[in-house]
Amino acid sequence: MFIYTFPVHNFPATSRAAVLKKAKSTSSRALVRRAVRADTGQILDLVTPYAAQGLMLPRTFEQIAARIDNYVVATDEAGRVLACAALEEYSPSLAEVSSVAVSPQHQGKGLGSQVVLGVERLARARDIEEVFALSLTDNFFLSLSYNPTPISRYPEKLARYDTLSKSGVEIVPKRCFRKVLGKAWDAPRLVSA
Repeated sequence: MFIYTFPVHNFPATSRAAVLKKAKSTSSRALVRRAVRADTGQILDLVTPYAAQGLMLPRTFEQIAARIDNYVVATDEAGRVLACAALEEYSPSLAEVSSVAVSPQHQGKGLGSQVVLGVERLARARDIEEVFALSLTDNFFLSLSYNPTPISRYPEKLARYDTLSKSGVEIVPKRCFRKVLGKAWDAPRLVSA
């Protein structure tokens, strides 16, 4: 299990130095770690309302459980899952940051940013060179150093959308963002518990 004990913060659309300065000025803490099988139900409860609104693709308990090693969660002191994100691998060098969800009562505290950074760390550990994400909100991924890119760059994702559409899932058009991951990472590290 990985523990990430970086203070909870908002990521402004400015530099990493400003992010780190903001992080040092707050005393709230969340535990950001790799998800474990026991988190499956809480992750499902977190993502289902967003999927019902068409903001993300639907997931089942079984799908989450089968891919639990790809999820990163932020929990409170009682172990409740407050935020999650997942790594959806398409090839040895390409993956999507997906299932980014924060409980409504904990939004605006930087938890979404923290779980995305945790997923990026997971991608780096798996030697994935590039990640992309789809979002209805530009500022979130832009603040994390993602760049806008056409979704046509990812035929794997378009093929998945086509399959889901044919099975009756409504696909809401979203903007696409990409980030090339370096090997070094200058933000706080995930540590083994």
